[in-house]
Amino acid sequence: MKKMQDQQIYEVNPHTMIILPYKAGGSLYSEVMELGSHSISKFTPFELIKTSCKYFGANYDGRKEGTKHLIGITHKPPIIIDPISFTYAFPTTSPQNPHCVWIFPQHIKDYHAADNNQTFIRFANLETIVLDISISSFNNQIARTSMLHMKFSQKMRKIENQIPQNSMFFPPSNYVAESFFGYRSALPNNTQPTDHSEK
Repeated sequence: MKKMQDQQIYEVNPHTMIILPYKAGGSLYSEVMELGSHSISKFTPFELIKTSCKYFGANYDGRKEGTKHLIGITHKPPIIIDPISFTYAFPTTSPQNPHCVWIFPQHIKDYHAADNNQTFIRFANLETIVLDISISSFNNQIARTSMLHMKFSQKMRKIENQIPQNSMFFPPSNYVAESFFGYRSALPNNTQPTDHSEK
């Protein structure tokens, strides 16, 4: 059931699955799907993403620069919103585009191509949605996010190896190295992510 939130801005959390644009009365809001609820926020998807980055101690531009540093991606970059809970998100198009959807791939169970060059997604709670993004573009964004997670995890393990084993600030290495995404990727073997440099 959808509910309209008050003026308090929504903050991304480990239950967030997807943030979609929602138009009402000539204004652009956000439809937020979580594992157990749906709600409408009176802010745009990009505003929610940027505010959530700040909530976790950074800003969007900083997260974007982090992605560039780790995997060299600057166009439609996936970002780490919260490194502690491993909350990642990626946009389906340019974040400034009013049609941009933000997806949290850690909740994807599986996905496949749909009619009209769209992509069908099933989440871990079995909710489904069809988005206006081609399967090749979706695969590309999934691959980029997986690479970002891998590079970040490597950095975390390297740091962990340089600190005492009883540190309270980092989880054990076997936790950091655990499998992250729960979806079945549709990427063909030997397919590498590409950057088409669309603006």
